[in-house]
Amino acid sequence: MILQERCLSAMNRQNRTPNDAEGIRVYQNLWKNLLLGICSLLFAIMGIFIIADDNCRMVTKIIGGWLGSIFFGVGGLAICIMSLYNYLRRIPYLVIYKDRIEVYVQFKASYDTVYFKDVQKFRLITIGASKQIAIDYRPSYIVQRMKSHTTSNFIQKIMRFNLNKTGAIESILASNLSMKRTDILRILNEHIRMT
Repeated sequence: MILQERCLSAMNRQNRTPNDAEGIRVYQNLWKNLLLGICSLLFAIMGIFIIADDNCRMVTKIIGGWLGSIFFGVGGLAICIMSLYNYLRRIPYLVIYKDRIEVYVQFKASYDTVYFKDVQKFRLITIGASKQIAIDYRPSYIVQRMKSHTTSNFIQKIMRFNLNKTGAIESILASNLSMKRTDILRILNEHIRMT
């Protein structure tokens, strides 16, 4: 009996289309992220040369040398390690289902879920050099989220700042992904229209 249930379950998994329960998986681009990490490590090495230079003033050694080496060294190593970890474990950054999108949060090692029923539309935005997909939530959801007891004062201030700066309380980073951001945007907006 248990064997029959397992066989049926395995057959059902094989017959599913990618849009069923599996979803569309979008991964981070390993090579672009490693290049970014290596560039950060090069800045850290330049900071070490500043520290070793006897002709530099103490302020330059502290700010350009020590702080630069620590900031870019730790940041570069973190980017390289997290990118390799996600690549080896095959952890997708985005998983798009019929009713929701899940965005991987590295430091929580879990996914944040955005339900399409709470979203009016998705749109492309650029903040500096960062390309992102803004999530335009329905006004009722924004009010509910702001008044929620699980949303801290700090997060509320960040959401207000984002709302004033970009017109959305949240966005999805769309740089260095395995799929073009315009394709991701098109898929997300199609899923909203279907719900």
